[in-house]
Amino acid sequence: MLSNESNQNGEYFLSNTPKGNLSKFPTHYKDYPGGVYSFDVLSPVVSTLYSQVWWAALPAVRLPQNVIDHFNDKTMAVVGFELDQVRQLPNGSYESLPMTFAYNHHFESNMVGKYSRMEKVKITGPNDERLSDMQRSMGGHGIPEPWKKEAWVVRDLKPDAATPTSQSFGGANGGEVRKSYHGYAPGYAQLIQSPQEFHITPMQIDTWNRDKMKMGEAKFHPGPVPSNSWAPPADSPDAIYSGLLECPLTTRITKIVEEGYSTLNTGTCDAQSQTGVVMSATECYAAAAKLGITGPVETKEGVDASLPAGCTVRRVGGDTTTEVFFNKATDTAAKCGAGVTKLYGNATSLVTVSVHMDAGTDNVTITISGPSDVWFGVGFNASAMKDDPWAVVVEGNGKVSERKLRDQNGGSALASSVTVISQTVSNSTRTVVLSRALKGATANHYTFSVNTAVLPFINAVGSGVAFSYHKSKNIATLAFVPEDGANCICTLKPAPYGQGKGHLHYTPTNQKGEAGVPGDVSFGNHCGGSNSQDLLDWKNPTCDVRGYLGGQTACHHMWSLLDADQDIPWADQPLQYHLKFRFWVQDFKESDPTKNGAPSHQNVKRTTWGIASPVEYDVPKCGPSVPGCTQQPDGNWVHTIQGTYKGSGKLVAAHFHCHAPTCLSMKMMDNETGEVICEERPIYGGTNHPELEKKYDEPGYILQPPCLWGDNPELGLQPPIDVNGRTLYTIKTSNATYGHHGEMAWQQMYFV
Repeated sequence: MLSNESNQNGEYFLSNTPKGNLSKFPTHYKDYPGGVYSFDVLSPVVSTLYSQVWWAALPAVRLPQNVIDHFNDKTMAVVGFELDQVRQLPNGSYESLPMTFAYNHHFESNMVGKYSRMEKVKITGPNDERLSDMQRSMGGHGIPEPWKKEAWVVRDLKPDAATPTSQSFGGANGGEVRKSYHGYAPGYAQLIQSPQEFHITPMQIDTWNRDKMKMGEAKFHPGPVPSNSWAPPADSPDAIYSGLLECPLTTRITKIVEEGYSTLNTGTCDAQSQTGVVMSATECYAAAAKLGITGPVETKEGVDASLPAGCTVRRVGGDTTTEVFFNKATDTAAKCGAGVTKLYGNATSLVTVSVHMDAGTDNVTITISGPSDVWFGVGFNASAMKDDPWAVVVEGNGKVSERKLRDQNGGSALASSVTVISQTVSNSTRTVVLSRALKGATANHYTFSVNTAVLPFINAVGSGVAFSYHKSKNIATLAFVPEDGANCICTLKPAPYGQGKGHLHYTPTNQKGEAGVPGDVSFGNHCGGSNSQDLLDWKNPTCDVRGYLGGQTACHHMWSLLDADQDIPWADQPLQYHLKFRFWVQDFKESDPTKNGAPSHQNVKRTTWGIASPVEYDVPKCGPSVPGCTQQPDGNWVHTIQGTYKGSGKLVAAHFHCHAPTCLSMKMMDNETGEVICEERPIYGGTNHPELEKKYDEPGYILQPPCLWGDNPELGLQPPIDVNGRTLYTIKTSNATYGHHGEMAWQQMYFV
């Protein structure tokens, strides 16, 4: 390992806390109290064409062998790190690549030791509990490959270890990443036992105009942008950044807004406050398919005074066929679900489930089919294990049991309430037919009802014969169809703004060099409550898929950010470069004589607090009537949002993540007292700052001076501030002379 190296990225800057004077703090790591070691990690190559996004995990990088050997069965204390993006020159040396060529939207990374490992897992849906593992592993910026529903998670192989076996590194991870200080006060560090590998998941956007921007020069020249770009036009003197970096929604992307339908088993569609009558046979048949009503299905239309008006569904043909009927009668008095005593529902997910309810005989028949050699199970009336459902488990040897599931564990066994009517195995599929009363035997057994229109269920398949942790799982829904009556299919009235549901679909144009794959990305933004109520009240585009115009959700791996009618230019000129990390570390001592036998370092934990949706929002182009806007004496406009949230832990570092070239300030305060805890104002390149190195002095790009706390008053540090359980309040301001998609108001906090 090297020692006494200079900073990789030159001079750093810090924001003073109200009771601190951080001009005394050594921002050159070689001056760090106690001395430090450093080592570099170079990522595998990132390769993109103009307008393309790279957002995927790179292959793991082995740490230098001397680092692995030195910390074998020891703990490394990471007191800071640096990040640059570099390209290799023909002579084998490396030079920094300007942000004007490749914009770092964000990065996430994990260092793992020999007692942990990174695993790629399939995410089955928005309620998969492994999403929380992924968020802990990736720091909150989302799944890098959502259309594949895959995610990287860290598996801890030694959960009882005294110090962590893995660490995630982030903070100030965007256009501010290079020149923002990523370190802690003495005595605080990110600890990792027996480190071995580094995993990097960057999100980079190729903005390099190959014709007008020369390597080795930071001067920016705009390239083609989509029609939805809000950046200054190419002929404007304000054109100092690319509109691609804001991830505008392009015509390569289609917004799929989920039309709302539901089945109704009482009254009529037009008598309900949130439903309406389906108006055509075509819509009726499509709505039934969307609700999961599967075959054999017979579609018909006509006039029938015995059925409710509009779209109805029922079982016909000796209970073997589902009829979806569009009733053109307008004067019928029939009600939805009238006289129904029998219901049938069927769905196929990881397993196939059918449920037949008969109120006349007080019986429910449940048929479940799954693989014959491993266990499978179904939890009823649930979208996740945390709903604590009643479940039926069929093991690979045919044993049937019932359980009350719990959040992320198998819960507890229940007394049997089902009778096994039959069990068969055919073509590696086991089918079990069960019978029981509608009413649950206890409060822990689900009670079935013929008044049910739809029933969500979770289902899972194991990797062994006996019940254990699942190999895979999924969420599905049973849509019930009456056998002695008819339910209605109704339209749902439009949801209030902020509650619209849908997703984005990307369609590549198959141009030369385009590597993107068709696929869907779920829309997870949500506004409202104390942290983003302003955005909802103002109907900010980011709050609802129906209004969405751009941002992180519209920006995924190998997608082009040009419109469908725009060719990808310079298709024969890929941009290839690396991310270069430099880690600054110390030896961890479990008993440090200089601290009266206490450990030499306290482990720093990471959390994030957002006041947007939760991570992004659109900064509007301001004017006199635009809410949140104020005009400055120089004629520029400022847009302001604010929000509250609960704090946690004792703060030791604060990074306020917001995207260049919009960010002006973020100020965090105690909501009760108004006490300022941390205020950060970025320093912009292109302003002739006397201490900013020329190669990083890029117009439109920022460095973000973080706030630090520590136990060293001689270094100007204010003691760590305890915000646990306190309501905190943040004000965020942005330059709004131009609008900007996908701005961040994201506080990346480190605490003990």
